[in-house]
Amino acid sequence: MGWKLVPGTGFCETGGQLVFLDLRRDRYFALEGNDRSAFERLRCGEPNDSDAMTRLVATGLLRRCDGLSQIEPTAVEVPDHDLSAVGDTSVDFAMVVRAGLALHWARRAMRPNRLAQTFESLQARRSALGRETDDMATTAVAAGYAGNRWMHRAPPRCLVDALALDHILLSRGHAVTFVFGVRTAPFKAHCWLQTASAILTGTAAEARNFTPILVIR
Repeated sequence: MGWKLVPGTGFCETGGQLVFLDLRRDRYFALEGNDRSAFERLRCGEPNDSDAMTRLVATGLLRRCDGLSQIEPTAVEVPDHDLSAVGDTSVDFAMVVRAGLALHWARRAMRPNRLAQTFESLQARRSALGRETDDMATTAVAAGYAGNRWMHRAPPRCLVDALALDHILLSRGHAVTFVFGVRTAPFKAHCWLQTASAILTGTAAEARNFTPILVIR
């Protein structure tokens, strides 16, 4: 029997720190000192004493799995292109309405007591599609959202806009990758949607300034 991270949890090393995201608890935190050493030993398949394992299990990060331990840092290729290369889009009143409804949904879905459930639902919708995304069609929908977002007074926020666009894309049969990233000194978190070739929310320059910590595919 091995160990693996619980669903909705990811980690990365950035700025010399081992940082974790736990969506169920809506929190970021770092493992330091003896706890970090114990986690690194576990990843490498080396033994830990019972006190170290008790502390690790108490973090809620881990659960048992069949076979060898499966504990790897988050890895995803972040594109260096975004929607800035897409020309201006005309006002699309249908998209304005869809964006408004999606933003309203996203503001409710991102509440701390609903966040984990929201991403479980989004992941299930991705799995149900069971097919690859057409990048050109996906980019066209994302460009329509970006081009009409200004019609809504709510200021742009990475999480609410990524959730809103993801909701719209999934409703149209397009599954993309949802990425959370972090950086340290000072600590800051960011999230975005992407295809294999382009960042769909925010800019590529901003996204590439963060180390991916959790990916929802």
